[in-house]
Order: sequence, then structure tokens, then C-alpha cells
Amino acid sequence: MFSHARTGRASHAVVAALVTATLAVGGALAGAQPSAAAHPGTYAVKGVDTSHHNHDGTGKAIDWKRVARSNSFAFLKATQGSSYRDPWFARDYKAVAATSLMRAPYHFFDPKGTRDGAAQADHFVRTARAAGYTGSRAGELPPVLDVESVWVKGKEVCPKALRADQLRTFLQRVRTAFKVTPIVYTRASFVHDCMGGNGKVFQGYPLWLARYGSGAKEPQSVPGAGAWTFWQYTETERVPGMPGRNGTDGSADRNVYRGTLAQLRALAHLGGGAPQPRPGASWPTLKAGQRGADVTTAQLLLGARGYATAADGVFGEGTQRQVKAFQRSRSLTADGIVGPATWARLVVTLKSGAKGHAVTALQRQLTDNGHAVTADGVFGAGTETKLRTFQRTRGLTADGIAGTATWAALVGAGSGR
Repeated sequence: MFSHARTGRASHAVVAALVTATLAVGGALAGAQPSAAAHPGTYAVKGVDTSHHNHDGTGKAIDWKRVARSNSFAFLKATQGSSYRDPWFARDYKAVAATSLMRAPYHFFDPKGTRDGAAQADHFVRTARAAGYTGSRAGELPPVLDVESVWVKGKEVCPKALRADQLRTFLQRVRTAFKVTPIVYTRASFVHDCMGGNGKVFQGYPLWLARYGSGAKEPQSVPGAGAWTFWQYTETERVPGMPGRNGTDGSADRNVYRGTLAQLRALAHLGGGAPQPRPGASWPTLKAGQRGADVTTAQLLLGARGYATAADGVFGEGTQRQVKAFQRSRSLTADGIVGPATWARLVVTLKSGAKGHAVTALQRQLTDNGHAVTADGVFGAGTETKLRTFQRTRGLTADGIAGTATWAALVGAGSGR
């Protein structure tokens, strides 16, 4: 992450770690992880962290419903120092809270004096609460303290006024306010260069560590504090839903969680069970005049059912006519609107070896959900692998078969994009 003063793109604040009970997580998670040299792609639970930098290039809002299709959690920058508030935090937090994303705010520690730990903590707590964060509501992850280099005259330097006792004050004050153990974002190299190699002040706090472009090399453990729970592995990954130039998807910081989805959900006060798909409520509703990827999916599925129409992503008269014809054939209300009942009859159960328009629809949805695969209409090994990965990230049975629950998770994030 970076301070708000940096001219490049920015900050991080992702989420998830372990709740107070998870402080003893070392052993609990050890058996659930890939090997110590695993590539970030081997971790199924992914998330983003954002700040105003994700908006600065376009001035546009993030489409959080689309982001939720390929991510499980999000950390949002709330504050920096003792007075700065991220101008997009309140809006972003409200929008994220309306999705399935687990979420938390983060604070960029920027000391201007050797005794301002309490002031920074109070500023962060006030801002987070004003946005609706409590630390204990369903879907809320622990708050995050971001401790890293600051930018001075275009260079990254150690904060001159950084003191371990002030970090301790901040963490204790935030823990008391929200009654949950905060997460700490930092790097082993920062602790070495700016804290004399002693990270003991972070001992007992779940760590979110950064290491970019490292292939299969995970972040180094922090001296005196331990190994990572969250890994920020890039700051430049294209994420569907992030605003980009000329209508393209923009980039964002991407992170992985070291545990299982059930563990992350438990940390976010959602219970340890997998999220259950809600077919009636989660399908998008499509009607004449709409455009986007979900319209294309419906058109391809209509073709697979024998009601061919151009798969151009535009819900025009031709598409409406075929929807009505399909509805009549299934004894549904022929209103030309693709709602939950129509989706449930329209989707096709697919598995390895299948071919055709429905497979193309599946492949395009997987790509739009962040699991890119060639849309060639052939359900081969590559499609099955991507489908299983998607199913794991959504808490579904990872059987590589696209049934109703999987289709609902793919097209049912609610944006109707």
C-alpha cells in the first residue's frame, strides 16, 4: 500500500485474517495450506484492497457487484495519519456492504510525532464507525493497520517518527474499540530496514504481508511476529469491476488468504459453513433494453435450447421474442423477462466432454468472474480446472460440473452487467 500522497496507484487494505481465536492459528492453519513455496494461484480464497487511487484515473465508482464475482474479501483504505480521510471510503464501504464480499477498513500509519499513536487510532475508529463498520457485524473482518514506508519528495523512506510503543498504543486502542484483534499489514523488509529487524510489537496479530513478482516465493516471515495469513502478491492485476480507461477493466492489488473459505467466513462473523446459493434471489433479472455479459449468456443458452438469437449482448426484440417462445414451451408466464424461474429452466447442466453454445456461455462467465478460459464451446480439461477453482472460491462442491447452483453463482452476483 502507499500513502495518499503518492502519485502512482495505490494502497492496500485487504482483509481477513484470523479472529481472536485465530491467534493460535499457526497450528490450525498449517495443515490446510499448500506447501511453503506455493504459487499464489494455488490459494483458492482471493480478495482485493483499494483506496482513492483506484478511482483517480477515471473518477468513476468501482462496480463492487462485479468485483464480488471473482473475490471473497475486500479491504478499503479509510484513513492516514491523524487527520486524512480517504475521499472514496464511505461510498465504497457502503457499496461493498451490499455485496457478498467480506470487508474491513484499514489505516495507513503515518506518524508526524513520536506520541500520536492514540490520535491516529481515534481518527481511524471515528471514520470507520461513521461509515457503518462495527467490527462485529456479519460480513465484517477485523480492522487493519498498514505499517510501511512513506513517500517523501518522491522517495520511499522510513517514517522518522515511527516508534514501536506508538504502534502498540494504536493496536491496543483499536482492539478495545472494536473488540476484535486487528490485522497488521507490513513487509519483512520494512521491519528489517525501519524497525531494526524487530517485529515483536506485531506478535499475536494476524499478518498481511506483501511480496510482488515472486513467483512461488511466499512473503518472508516477520522477525519476532511470524508468518503471513494474507499475502498481497501483486498491485497490478486486472480485476473485473475496477474502473479502467476507455471502458476497460482497471487493475488493483490482489491478495490471497492462507486458510479456507469457511475459516474466513468464521472470522467475518458468518459462521464456518459455506455460503448457500439462493436461486430465487440471486439470479439477475433481464428484460428488453438491457445490455451486457449476462444478456449474452441468456442468448447463448436460448440457442442451446433451440431458440437461436444473436449473442450480441443486446436484449432487443429478437431476444425478447425467443424468450417468450421458450417460456411458453415450459409453461412459464410468457412476459419476455428472464427472471429466476426462467433462468432455472434455461441453464444446462454441463460436464467434461460437452460442446456447444451452453459451454461457450459457461466459459465466458468463468472469464468474467476472473477465471479466464478460451470460449471455444468445448468443455475440456482447462474448462474443468477453472470451473473447479471457481466452485471452491464460492464454497460450492468442486465437482467440475456446472449445475444450477454453479450457474446461479456465476450469473447471480446481481449486477445484470
